[in-house]
Amino acid sequence: MKSKLLYTVLTAALFLLYQCEEVKDWHDPTDNIPPGIVTNVKVENTYGGAKITYTLPSDNDLLGVKAVYALDEKGLELREAFSSAFRDTIVLEGYADTREYPVTLYTIDKSRNESAPVQVTIKPLTAPVNLIMESLKVNSTFGGIYMTWENPMRQAIAISIYRKNAEGEMALYDTYYSDAPSGRASFRGFEAVSQNFRFEMRDRWNNYAAPLDTLLTPLFETEIVGKDERGVMIWKQWGWNGNVADGSHLYRGDMNRLISGRTIDRAVDGVEMSGSAYWHCSNNVLGDFVPGESESNLFPYYFTIDMGRKASYSRFRWWMRDRSPLYSAELPLEFEVWGTNNPKALSEIGNGSKEDNLKYWTGWPQVGGTDEWKNDWVKLADCYMKLPSGATSPNDLSNEDREFIRAGIEYEIDPDKTDQSFQYIRFCVYSTNTGVPQFMISELKFWGSYAD
Repeated sequence: MKSKLLYTVLTAALFLLYQCEEVKDWHDPTDNIPPGIVTNVKVENTYGGAKITYTLPSDNDLLGVKAVYALDEKGLELREAFSSAFRDTIVLEGYADTREYPVTLYTIDKSRNESAPVQVTIKPLTAPVNLIMESLKVNSTFGGIYMTWENPMRQAIAISIYRKNAEGEMALYDTYYSDAPSGRASFRGFEAVSQNFRFEMRDRWNNYAAPLDTLLTPLFETEIVGKDERGVMIWKQWGWNGNVADGSHLYRGDMNRLISGRTIDRAVDGVEMSGSAYWHCSNNVLGDFVPGESESNLFPYYFTIDMGRKASYSRFRWWMRDRSPLYSAELPLEFEVWGTNNPKALSEIGNGSKEDNLKYWTGWPQVGGTDEWKNDWVKLADCYMKLPSGATSPNDLSNEDREFIRAGIEYEIDPDKTDQSFQYIRFCVYSTNTGVPQFMISELKFWGSYAD
């Protein structure tokens, strides 16, 4: 029995050794035969480049097509673009002008043999960076300047701003990077005096458009204060008088609860990150607006500030409550800012009832809300809060996130609206950092200029 078992094992081992000696070579065979050339070559000139199409040769071992070209007229730095054998197109980009340029096409097979060259000529259309620069508009804004431009091809660009230094020479001030289809950017920190600026735009191939030189006068910017010099409140939470609500907030759906008497005056006491002095409101119970309804996390939620006098606004910044862990206090995450000087009176809406007003003033489906009030107000900003690291939890904050939070979170008013003055500012909040419909604002500041 043992002899028979030993014989079987030895036979199997010999069979395996034999099989190993017969391992198949799966590599593709190689040769020295160059593939055929591309034929029926057609050129479609594009903005800053060209699209080249062709018919591939019938070689079974074809790997692809290579284009050899240069972006400059002298051809000192040759570049290569490659397209596989499964495509019949090569796209070239990065040209700065509309001159004619030679391009050489080679087919390549799996043995790395190259075909005979086929040369074509392209004549790129205007470079995208030049088209974007032509759309650039520069205007004065509070404390600086702002720019808008159109970039429908979503090219990656850099816009640099220069101004005169102490020696009277144009020096780089800042650079803004973007690939947005409709871009805008602001540069601040300038005195409200007439001064020369230069704007340069380049693309990712370091092609520069012709610079723009202009003379601009930044607008004077001041803080829109919430208290006067005697410490008397100028701002009011609309629908409230100190701790006492006048009841109108229940008709408008505005934040209906002041938590522990933490009123708006605590947000203008000069303490930017406080753990105890902060403005705290909530909307926890829909039944406060609609009798019989149970608790509900109401979004969007609303709160409105009567600023006391008309002003144009450039930006605002708020600081959240300094609670442990940091970033655990509620603060608006995604929200809109609106302004008006003539809000409709409750009696002007429908028959003046709470039901009719809630339909007008809110977007809540529980009350048939339409947010119709937005037709009568002016949107000043669309805002979204995002930490530098992208973190969403207090447990994941980076050091940069903590510095960002403690410095206050700033938002800009739409530059197209900074020339309009408003007395009433309304916030429409769609989400918070904690998912709870509340806010804990330790400090709130606005900047701009007064209308009179």
